Amino acid sequence: MAWELGDLDPERVERAYDALLVATPIELEPTAEDQLRALGEAPLRAVGHGGPEALLLDRALERGHGHPMLIAVLLAELGRRAGVPVGVVAGAAGHFVAHQRLTQALVLDPSTGQLVNADGLGVLQWRCGHQVAAELLDELQPRYERIGDLARALHVARMRTTLPFEDTEDAALRLKQLAARLN
Repeated sequence: MAWELGDLDPERVERAYDALLVATPIELEPTAEDQLRALGEAPLRAVGHGGPEALLLDRALERGHGHPMLIAVLLAELGRRAGVPVGVVAGAAGHFVAHQRLTQALVLDPSTGQLVNADGLGVLQWRCGHQVAAELLDELQPRYERIGDLARALHVARMRTTLPFEDTEDAALRLKQLAARLN
């Protein structure tokens, strides 16, 4: 998404991930809980505000903060690169990072970097990359609209319609409504 919407430098992103891996020795921890806790010590923090840049990978890596959903994605990728089986889970309470081998009901809250009891968060489900991309795009479009960047908002709406979901009517409707505003 960042590539499509800006001037993402892939080498710079890789260097940022390398620096995060050095700063967060996740794979050295002996248990799944310890690995998840170590992941929470990565120098990334969630912010609940901001414009579209809070949802763009390269900007969040550069600044060390971003939208909680994006921070969950970055932490999951950091874990994957360290060889730790983690992924993004989500529900009504938000997006979290979960360890596939953890037997306790604990998840990493990207907003705080702390482990929290998942039992108190309602139903959480694993999210695939397409689901997370759809949710990020759904957050991005109105942010671009609010700042008056209708060209990027339209591009985001088009990108959303290309994701492989059976029910794309809502995304197509949003694209049509936004395109109509440009007429």
